[in-house]
Amino acid sequence: MDELELLKKDWNKESDDFKEYSENEIYKMIKNKSVSMTRTLLIIGLVEMVLWALYGYLNREFPYIRITMFFVFTAAIIILFRKMRTGQDSITLMKSILNMRTLILGYAGISLVLAVTDNIIQFDHNTRDFMAGLKDGYNKNHDTNALPTNPDIMIPEVANYIIFGFFAVIGFYILYIIYKRTYGKILQDLRKNYKELSLQEEKAI
Repeated sequence: MDELELLKKDWNKESDDFKEYSENEIYKMIKNKSVSMTRTLLIIGLVEMVLWALYGYLNREFPYIRITMFFVFTAAIIILFRKMRTGQDSITLMKSILNMRTLILGYAGISLVLAVTDNIIQFDHNTRDFMAGLKDGYNKNHDTNALPTNPDIMIPEVANYIIFGFFAVIGFYILYIIYKRTYGKILQDLRKNYKELSLQEEKAI
């Protein structure tokens, strides 16, 4: 009987050791995935900054607000990145993941709101630019040696506003899809990582 009890204790001890080893492996895997996603996030943010800067250059308006927001976003990402790399327990990693998700949601939301708000404020000006661009394109296709059209002399009608508004909605929808495929994908992966860590914490209790 005593021998059986000793065998049970040894078995339980081996099971606990195996379980602890598995939890450590899972933690390391989730940590590496989270760090990798943070690197991807920085790359995506950098590409976005370059694209918005290029858009501002072509539009002759440098996007100061967006660039400032990006630098703040980047600084926060770097801080969370360092916490993820140096964190030694799952609680710290879970907090970093939650902060990362909040940061991504805030950045993506503010970025979309800024794009929509800017377009609403500049709607008349953008419509004139749109009309001037169409006119210049028509002249170029028909080999007309005309000077570039000044958008300020264009007088939009209701139909022009409707057409431009239609294309603007399509543009915002495409922007939404891009954000969903990039930032949204990272959010989903972070959510999975957080759930995995939560399960490990529940098992450990």
